[in-house]
Amino acid sequence: MRSSRRGVAVRARTALVVATLLFGSFPSFASASETNQVDGTTDLELGSVRASDDQSIPRLTGVFTPPVPGTDRPVVADADANTLFAALANHTVVVVFTVPWCALCVGYAKEFARVADAYQGLVSPKTKTPIVFLDVVVDTDEHKALAKTFGVASVPFVTVLKHKRWYVTKSDGTVSVRKPKRYDGYLGAAPTAQWVSVETGVNVMVGEDSMTGSTTGDDSKTSSTTSATSTVPTSRNPIRPYVHELTNATINAFVNDHTRDVLLEFYAPWCGHCVEFEPHYFQVGARFAESDSVRVARIDVDKYRDVAAKFNVHGLPSLQLFPKGYKKRGLVFKNAERKPADIISFVKSPQVWLLEATVLDMPQWHCVLWLESKGVLVYGKGSVSEGVGLLGNLEAGVFFDHDGPQPSVTDDEAAAAMFAEAHAWANRGRWLESVEILTCLSHTKPLRNTGIGSSPSMWNFLDNAKMRVENPGVEV
Repeated sequence: MRSSRRGVAVRARTALVVATLLFGSFPSFASASETNQVDGTTDLELGSVRASDDQSIPRLTGVFTPPVPGTDRPVVADADANTLFAALANHTVVVVFTVPWCALCVGYAKEFARVADAYQGLVSPKTKTPIVFLDVVVDTDEHKALAKTFGVASVPFVTVLKHKRWYVTKSDGTVSVRKPKRYDGYLGAAPTAQWVSVETGVNVMVGEDSMTGSTTGDDSKTSSTTSATSTVPTSRNPIRPYVHELTNATINAFVNDHTRDVLLEFYAPWCGHCVEFEPHYFQVGARFAESDSVRVARIDVDKYRDVAAKFNVHGLPSLQLFPKGYKKRGLVFKNAERKPADIISFVKSPQVWLLEATVLDMPQWHCVLWLESKGVLVYGKGSVSEGVGLLGNLEAGVFFDHDGPQPSVTDDEAAAAMFAEAHAWANRGRWLESVEILTCLSHTKPLRNTGIGSSPSMWNFLDNAKMRVENPGVEV
């Protein structure tokens, strides 16, 4: 009889909590059912919501059963007030409040389901019961009351309601909801999962301990996290981060991984442009999330200030690419608009940036011999290097013999010859060779200071050739 009485008391207390929460006094909202121009969410009309009569008070008449891994039951359960509170009786619940006409909600549904799939079968270290994912549609008056109870003024609204911690019972016996902590990050599976990992203490991310922000190798297929109380089982379907958060201790090994191209953003939380750019950067990260050859990361240079000096960062946000074949320094993304499509192209085809970095690393005039050794630069029967009186080789270095005969070619003639050779390659559709010659011309000071080297036609030609290399399918 003791256990029976306890069961009656639990059900009565839970019903009282539900009734008080749903039909007590509500805060006042004055939002409209329209798209929020700031973040794209859909606002709800809650100002006229009124409490229903006692006939509609939810009662816990059954036990909520979470989805079982390997069955056909959806990983995200559609829920009403009864289902939500029944689940909260024994589980920590990750819930998304939505409405059918919200385009952002529809697009996010698949991402939310991906997170739920990663959490299938994983238990909360506090409750020792599975973590539950629910979708509560709040488009009816009854469900608007539920939305108002939890302070949901716009959708999609994602939060974690922790078992026995989502409400408080005051000394006078009244019950109130704790203000839910809303997820306000990028609406993608990986960022959502990282946030849920922190909130629940259960990590489902591949290669990253989202509890500390440290990053490990992607070859590690474990997603278990040791909490203060227990070890959580490994996810059957772990999620790769879109963007890895680096620290002072992890950045060197991360960018110097010679098996991967690494894109790195330098940002600061107080930087308005960084905040505005964040969702676009996560789009880039999502594009490469499943790639084994590319990793996308960022680091807070306000927190790790010595990193900015070490990587020669002068403005925020700043993007640098460390290709797998070139780790000497980062290749700086110079397009001020920072469009995701342009950044993706930069990562996939970094030839132009890599070429510029290679030429900049060479001593003066060295690139001329380099191009001649590759057969890219040819000058009549001789060579540009011979014509200008250049001696030496790629290994020993280059120099001018000032005591020898006068050069047979002036700097102006050498620049013109290189310009003509670049045109010859372009006429054959070999734009990369054109870029190589023009880049050498532009970075060799005596050649750059000539009439052709400083002319608008040379710089326009170089820009056009670069665009052809970066966008091979585009017609100009």
